[in-house]
Amino acid sequence: MNKLYNNDCLKQLKLMEDNSIDCIITSPPYWKGYEYEAYFNSYSQYLRWCNKWMLECKRVLKQNGTFYLNVINDSDITIRAFELMNMATEDLMYKLHDTIIWYRYNQQPANTTRQLTNQCEYIFMLRHTSANVKLNKIEAYKENQHIFKTKNVGNVWEIPFNSGSKSIKTFGRKETKSSYGHSGFPLELPETCLLLSTNENDIVLDLFMGTGQTGIACKKHNRKFIGIELDYNSYKLSEKRIKEYKKQIRMF
Repeated sequence: MNKLYNNDCLKQLKLMEDNSIDCIITSPPYWKGYEYEAYFNSYSQYLRWCNKWMLECKRVLKQNGTFYLNVINDSDITIRAFELMNMATEDLMYKLHDTIIWYRYNQQPANTTRQLTNQCEYIFMLRHTSANVKLNKIEAYKENQHIFKTKNVGNVWEIPFNSGSKSIKTFGRKETKSSYGHSGFPLELPETCLLLSTNENDIVLDLFMGTGQTGIACKKHNRKFIGIELDYNSYKLSEKRIKEYKKQIRMF
């Protein structure tokens, strides 16, 4: 089951039932910088908007479900990830079960002497409660052992930032530039999240679907997927990629 919606995430979330989603894996848009983000007049407006969709996510997430929130700080808003994490835990009463560091060791160097090169993003593992958690570490390691330094499945994931080289080894990595703006994350990221926290036929939601990486990971591992994307071009690209991902793997 794949259900894809070209819609505003808040409008679509409000149509969903309470306690209906096993896992949420998503990366929200930046508050400025891309055409489809131009409707934010200020950073404070962006934060109020984030509060609304995170509240809806909490409503639809099952009591034993997990919400993986991927956020990056940038050169302008150096605390953005922490503000969203604080909003989730303090205002909305999510439990921060773990914090994963996505180590992008080959990130293009910062062209400035003012700041260091930003080589990490955060994945906040949010839940209603930390009770009764059982992470499938064996499955996650078996599929993507290259992102861990040892067999000890930890919370630092080494996944390179790639500019779209078309080979099996690098297929699905995050692009540095895309015709459709923010391109989401490399396939290993949603894949490892869903292997840790879901079983076959569980329902996974990505409310900022982008180019469909979470949907591809779900199709690959027999999970049910609900994807929401406001930008029509990205939505159509996701639809095509999710349907044809096996053929793309063979081609690349």
